[in-house]
Amino acid sequence: MRIIVTAGAVAAAVCAILLLRPDFLVRADDRVFDILTGAVSSGKPSGQVAIVEIDEDSLAQFGRWPWPRDLLAKVVRQIADRGAQTIVLDMMLHEPAANDGALAAVLSGRPVVLGFAFRFDSPGSAPFSCAVEPLPLAVIGPGTSWGSGFFHPFGALCSPPELSRAAAGSGFLNAAPDSDGRLRRVPLVMESGERHYASLALAAVTLHRHVSPMELTLNPREASSLRLGAQTVLLEGPSCLRLRFRGPRRTFPYIPVSSVLNGRAPNDLLQGKIVIVGGSALGLPNPLPTPVDPVFPDVEVQANAIDNLLQGDSFHRPANLPLWELLLAASFGGLAALAFGWGRSWWNVLIVLGAVPLLWVGCVLLLSAGGLLFSPLPATAVLLCQVPAVTLVNFVTERRRAERTERQLALAEEQAREVLRESEQRYRRLVENINDAIIVDDAQGRLVFANRRFREWFGLEGKDIRLVTLEDLAAPEFRDAVRDQRVRRTQGKNPPGQYEFEGVRPDGTRIWIEALVTNVEEDGRIIGTQSALRDLTERKRIEAQYLQAQKMESVGRLAGGIAHDFNNLLTLINGYSELLLTRHRGPSEDHAGLLQIHAAGERAAELTRNLLAFSRKQLAQPKPVDLNRLIVETQKLFGRLIGEDIELITWLSPALGRVMADSSQLHQVLVNLLVNARDAMPRGGKIAIETKNVEADEDFLRRHPDFQPGSYVCLRVSDTGTGMSEEVQRHLFEPFFTTKDPGQGTGLGLATVYGIISQAGGRIEVTSKLEEGATFLIYFPRIQGTGLAEIVAQDVETQSKGSETVLVVEDQDSVRGYIDLVLQDCGYHVLQAANGPDALALAERFPGTIHLLLTDIVLPLMSGRELAERLKRSRPEMKVLFASGYAENAIGYDGVLTSDIAYLPKPFGPEELTRKVRKTLSE
Repeated sequence: MRIIVTAGAVAAAVCAILLLRPDFLVRADDRVFDILTGAVSSGKPSGQVAIVEIDEDSLAQFGRWPWPRDLLAKVVRQIADRGAQTIVLDMMLHEPAANDGALAAVLSGRPVVLGFAFRFDSPGSAPFSCAVEPLPLAVIGPGTSWGSGFFHPFGALCSPPELSRAAAGSGFLNAAPDSDGRLRRVPLVMESGERHYASLALAAVTLHRHVSPMELTLNPREASSLRLGAQTVLLEGPSCLRLRFRGPRRTFPYIPVSSVLNGRAPNDLLQGKIVIVGGSALGLPNPLPTPVDPVFPDVEVQANAIDNLLQGDSFHRPANLPLWELLLAASFGGLAALAFGWGRSWWNVLIVLGAVPLLWVGCVLLLSAGGLLFSPLPATAVLLCQVPAVTLVNFVTERRRAERTERQLALAEEQAREVLRESEQRYRRLVENINDAIIVDDAQGRLVFANRRFREWFGLEGKDIRLVTLEDLAAPEFRDAVRDQRVRRTQGKNPPGQYEFEGVRPDGTRIWIEALVTNVEEDGRIIGTQSALRDLTERKRIEAQYLQAQKMESVGRLAGGIAHDFNNLLTLINGYSELLLTRHRGPSEDHAGLLQIHAAGERAAELTRNLLAFSRKQLAQPKPVDLNRLIVETQKLFGRLIGEDIELITWLSPALGRVMADSSQLHQVLVNLLVNARDAMPRGGKIAIETKNVEADEDFLRRHPDFQPGSYVCLRVSDTGTGMSEEVQRHLFEPFFTTKDPGQGTGLGLATVYGIISQAGGRIEVTSKLEEGATFLIYFPRIQGTGLAEIVAQDVETQSKGSETVLVVEDQDSVRGYIDLVLQDCGYHVLQAANGPDALALAERFPGTIHLLLTDIVLPLMSGRELAERLKRSRPEMKVLFASGYAENAIGYDGVLTSDIAYLPKPFGPEELTRKVRKTLSE
C-alpha cells in the first residue's frame, strides 16, 4: 500500500506541475515536437512552388538593395513571360519611389501578390490605412467576439496605394518564432477592426486557385479550421498554421534573379507555378531558426507555407490536446502505481519503463497517420518520475525490514527459550482442560497418567493413580472385556482400537464410555497404551429414547391401521342402524334394540377417533370450538385418567369466547397436560382447569412482548406436583426430551402439545418451581363476528334430496352398497366402481354428466386423490368429495384440510352423507 500511495502521489504531483505549464515545460514540449516531426516523413514538395532569389550575384550585377521600381517591374515581367501562373513578392515596398508607376503598370492585370506587414509595437502605432482588400471570409464561432481566434495588430506598413491597387492580391509577412526562438507556426489570418486579412501564403493560394469565399471556424479557445472551397486546413491558436517543413534550406527550386533578367532561366522551372520572389543574400532576409535548419530565409518559410496549403499537408495541435495528454499521464501513473504495488520485482520496473518507448512510437504513428501532434512528454515524465521514487521507497522499506528482521532474530533465541519453558505447561493445560478423559497406562495396566476429567469422573483427586487400573473402574460385567483388550494389545495381537464399556463412579452411578486406544512403543516394543475416553451417557440416553419413540410409532401405526378397517365396519353398523331407526319409529322391542346398537356404534366411533388422535393420523379440521363445552364433555374421561387421589377443580368463564381449532386435537392437548400433572403428583394433589377471556392491552403486551394486540381465550392448567427446574423448562417442548426413566416416556407429549397449539395460532407458556407445582397458560386467538350457531347454520342443508349423477368409488363392497342405497333413496343416480382404473373406464363409457365423484382416499391400484385429478382433466365441471377413516398420506401434507377440499370422515350416517353430498353439489 505504501508503494501504491507513493507512486500515486508522484503521478499527482507531476500532473499538477504539467497543468501549470511553466516556461521550461513549454520549451521542453517544443523540443519534443521537434523530435516527433523529425521522426516522421517530411513529405515531398508539390512541384508547384519555385523561388526566384535575390542572391549575392544578383546584387553584385544589379546594385545594392533596394532596387529601382522599374528593375523590379522588369523582374516581374520576365517571370510572367516565362509562364508563371502566380507571382508572390516576398518583400515590403512601403516607401513611395519615383518609378512606382512603371511597377504598377506591370502589376496591373497580372496575378501578383504583394507583401505588407502588420505592426504590434505599441497601441500608438499608425492606424491601418492600407489600400488592401479584406478577405471575403465567413467566420463561424460561439459569439460575436472572436477572442483568441486572431492576432489583433495596432497598425501596418503598407505598400503605396498605387501599387496595392495594381496588385491582384496582398498578404502580410508577419511570422514570429516560439518562446525558444524557433519558427514553427505562421498566422494565416489577422483581424483589424472588424475586417480580416490574409497572409502572403494564403493570398497566393487563394489567387492561384481562385478560391472565394472562405469559411473560418472558431471555438471558445482557438481557430480550429479554415475551409478553402472543398479543402479544410486545420489550424491552432490565433489562426496559425503549424508548418510541415519539406526539408532544410534550399529544398525548393531556387532560380537567381540574374538568370531571369539575363534570359538564362529555364521556362519549365517557372511554367504554371507559384513563383516567390525574395531575398536570400546576406542581410536581405530576416533569417529565423526552425526545427529543420538554424538559418532559414523568409522566402523559404513562405514557400513551405504555400506548399502545405496546396497539399493540405500540415501538422496540427488542438487547444484541448494538453488536457487529454494530462488524462493519459494520470491513467498511466495509476496503472504504474498498481503495477509497482502488485509486486516488487524488477520486472515491474522494466515493464513500466518499456511503456515509455511504446508511448513515443504511438505518438509518432499518430503524427504520421493524421498529422496530430500528441505530446508523450506528460506521460513520460510521470512514469520516469515514479521509478526513482518507488525505488527509493523500496530501498527504505527493505532497509527497515532488514533492521526489523535483525531485531526479530535477536529476540528469536529468547522467545525460543520462553517457548520451551511454556511448552510443557501448555501441553498440560491442553490435556487437563479437554472435555474427554486422557489416560496412559503401562504394560501391567497401572495408570501412569490421568488428566483432570478422568480424575473427576472416578474421584481420584489427591490419590495415587499408580495403584489404579482401568478395569477396576469398569462395571463388573465389563471388567473381563477391558482386561482382555489390554492383554491382547500388549501381546501385539492388534485388537480393535475402539470399544465401549460402562464405568462405575464412586457414588454408584454409571457412565457409558467410548475408548480410543493406541499403543505406546519404545524401541519397537509395546510398553503401554494411551487412551482417549469419551462420555457417551447422554448419547445412549437419546438412543434409548429414539428406540422408545420408534416403538410408540409402531404402536401408533397399528392403531391407525385398526382404525381404518374399523371405521369401514362402523360406517355399516351406524349407517344401517340409523336407516332402520328412521323406518321403525314406533316403540317396540326392535326399536329399543336398534337404539342400543346405534349407541354402541357411536361409542365405538368415538373410540376410533381417540385411536387416530393417539396415532396422530387424524386430519385437522379447524372449527369454532367452545372450550368450556369441550372440558365439560370430557370431564368423565379426566376422572379415569387422573385417579381418585387427585382432586380436579374447574373454573369456567360463562362468557368465554370461541376459538378456531380442531376439537379432537384440543382434547389431546388436555389429555397430555393432565397425564403430565398426574405423573408429577405420585402422592396425590390438586389439578385446576380455568378458562377466561383476555384482552392484549398495553400492560399485557408489556409482559408478553411476542404477542400481537387483540382478543384471546386463555386456558390455564395448574397442579400442585413436584415442579420443574429452570434447566428442564428450557428443554420442555423439545422432541424426545423427558425426565422420566427409560421406557416410561417418549418425550413427544409436550412437543405434540406445542405443535397443536402453534397450528391453531396460539401460544403456550409455563411457570414452575421445584416442589411448588407447575402452571401451563395456553392462549388462543378469539374468533370475531360469525358465531358457532351461524357457522353450524351454514353447514346444515335444509334439502338432502337430488337428482344428480354420483360416481361412488369404494373398495369395500358392503360400504359401497350402503352408500348406493342411501343416495338412491334420496333420488340420486349412482354409478359404482371398486377402484381407480374401473372408475376411469366407467367414466369414459358413461355418456352423460357426472356431477359428483365420491371416492375413498385409500384405494388399491390408485389413490382417490390421483383418481380425482385424472377425472377432472376430462370433466372439469365435476365436484369431488373425499371420504376416509384413515388420514395418513391423504390430503394436506401439514395435517390441515384446506377450505377448497370437501371431506367426509368415516364413519358417517345417512343424514351426514346426504347433507355433505348436497352441500358439495351446491357449492
